[in-house]
Amino acid sequence: MTRLVFERMCRVLAVGCLLALLALTVRDSQRGPRSARRALVALSSTVGADSSARDLQALRKAVLASASHSGAPDTVLLPLRAVPPAPVRAALHAMRTAGVPVLWGDSTDARGLALSVSRAPVPGAPIDVRVSGARGAAVQLRDAGGVLDSTSTPGQVHAWRLQSASPPLMVQVAGGRATAALADSVVARRLLVVAEPGWESKFVVAALEEAGWQVDGRFRVSPTGAVTVGAPLKLDTARYAAVLVLDSTTVNAAALGTFVSQGGGLVLGGDALRIPALSALRPARATSLRGGIAGALLTDTPRRGLEAWEVEPAANVVVLEEDRGDHAHAEPALLARRVGAGRVVAMPYRETWRWRMEGSDAGVAEHREWWHTAVTAAVNGQRTASPATALLTDALPGEAAPYADLVARSGAPLPGWTSGEAANAMRGASGTESGRSLPWRPLLLLSALAALLAEWTSRRLRGLR
Repeated sequence: MTRLVFERMCRVLAVGCLLALLALTVRDSQRGPRSARRALVALSSTVGADSSARDLQALRKAVLASASHSGAPDTVLLPLRAVPPAPVRAALHAMRTAGVPVLWGDSTDARGLALSVSRAPVPGAPIDVRVSGARGAAVQLRDAGGVLDSTSTPGQVHAWRLQSASPPLMVQVAGGRATAALADSVVARRLLVVAEPGWESKFVVAALEEAGWQVDGRFRVSPTGAVTVGAPLKLDTARYAAVLVLDSTTVNAAALGTFVSQGGGLVLGGDALRIPALSALRPARATSLRGGIAGALLTDTPRRGLEAWEVEPAANVVVLEEDRGDHAHAEPALLARRVGAGRVVAMPYRETWRWRMEGSDAGVAEHREWWHTAVTAAVNGQRTASPATALLTDALPGEAAPYADLVARSGAPLPGWTSGEAANAMRGASGTESGRSLPWRPLLLLSALAALLAEWTSRRLRGLR
């Protein structure tokens, strides 16, 4: 190859680099002041606190490197194989708030992961655990003591009822982990029983105390004398979870109405359904009295042996339980209705103490469980208002729903993202720390200068200028 051909090739190379540099400049001017680049950041593929520090450092390096050349950060692209821990999600949220664009591809198989842990505010209530996750995914339930259960079913919702657990509860599903605290098992509020002294009030109080409730009551035995149970105080939702009215004794209907409207529970049993002052609260109106069936207290359906009122349910009433008697229709055994923020439960049976004293060997336990169920229905129906001092961050799903929390903080994932795209992205990032493309402008400019310098040197060696 002669010097003349070499010089022409250098000139063509220089002109080509300059033309390519001009084309890149024109393209960038049409797109905006700077080209849109994606800084690829590969986070840990495992979920845990130990990976948080490494992931946070990787995010910091990527943002600093992307902003160093132009003063503005590039779009951060995250091919996620696992839902990041809470500190990393908080960092992504802070980046978006600060104006750093964040995109992420979902390869976690943890869409819809959420953990719900609840416990009714009643004595001996089990822990109700519900987990949603990908259909058919393996689910592992753990507490502070280790693995409690693992399962894989075709459904998307898994449920457990635990009698005890060591907080916190955790669930691992595919590439995500959800954590929730346990509700306190101690029942702080008490029950207030309003009744006339007699067998019914005596054994209902005994049954509730056996079930774990703390009971207060004042039973008037004369115009000037009363028998007290516990330490009865002023009716207040902060002290009492529910009130039981067991017969047609005189009641303060206005105070009960205020108590229920503010979130308290009310149980009306037997003759209490016929108190005129409580007509606005009761779920059903008592019409006629039906007698008990002789000997039924010793059968598998002992409530058929109790006297009970035929009832006409009011509007917007939920029948919680029915009994089949000798009538052609089902007989409501437990009814409930919402009143304000509280709930009123009605039970039409009279003299339920006979079930306990005259029933079968299981009568004591069944009577106790029946009244515990009635009170639980009234207490569980209470609405709890959120505190006015709740923080803004409380509105985010948090650790109980990490996937939803990730979406709330970082936006929705890229549509149509597949595991194949994630693998390609990771292979493309293997040569560089942050996955940035090569700096084409400096390379083109240096190539053009080198070609022109080579041509000039060759011409000088030939004696030309």
